[in-house]
Amino acid sequence: MIPRQLEPEVMDTREEAVDYNSMDHGDVNRLFAEDLLELIAAHQAISGSAAGNNDMTVLDLGTGTALIPIELCQRNERLKIVATDLAAEMLRVAEVNLQQAGLRDVVTLERADAKQLPCADHCFDGVISNSLIHHVPEPGSVFREIVRVVRPGGFLFVRDLLRPDSSEELERLVKLYAGEANSHQRQMFHDSLHAALTIDEVQTLLKACGLPPSTAQITSDRHWTVATMLPAE
Repeated sequence: MIPRQLEPEVMDTREEAVDYNSMDHGDVNRLFAEDLLELIAAHQAISGSAAGNNDMTVLDLGTGTALIPIELCQRNERLKIVATDLAAEMLRVAEVNLQQAGLRDVVTLERADAKQLPCADHCFDGVISNSLIHHVPEPGSVFREIVRVVRPGGFLFVRDLLRPDSSEELERLVKLYAGEANSHQRQMFHDSLHAALTIDEVQTLLKACGLPPSTAQITSDRHWTVATMLPAE
């Protein structure tokens, strides 16, 4: 197993934001949305809220340029998303994306640190995150905040990159999924894979936060996912 090699926690240059936004995230984002909406449907069925007209307030950690909130809100009109990121440049691009999608009144952008959220306890119906955890040196702090801000009976859906077993596998994944990207984009993907967690590391973090380790599963050749609903009080 290759060792974890940290990358900068915040991608906050204009070049990084523009290059990230222009990468082909389409298939990954669509699958994220589909899997999440399945979890939300199960959450609604269990909570008995499927027949109601209440909106669901969801926190997105590490939203980047807000591509996933856009994908989600285009599929489910009941979602109200608070999309946070620590990178001001990412949020500037996100603002443009939301304006172009006509969703500026549905998605609220906030600059916030996922390790120390400016939120009250138990204030969101669910928390989601895509590809944030590998940026954080001590990601247990993010999971603790997620547990703190989700309402009892709420859901969490976190997906991130999976660190490859070897340098050869890492290079294979870069060639396969970023082979047609520019050199800076390929380097970003390479560095992100190197900074990612293993499934064992994720499960250890969940256990420390009081969450079932089994909720973390490998869901592709380069991703792990945590998808679960918290107990209702």
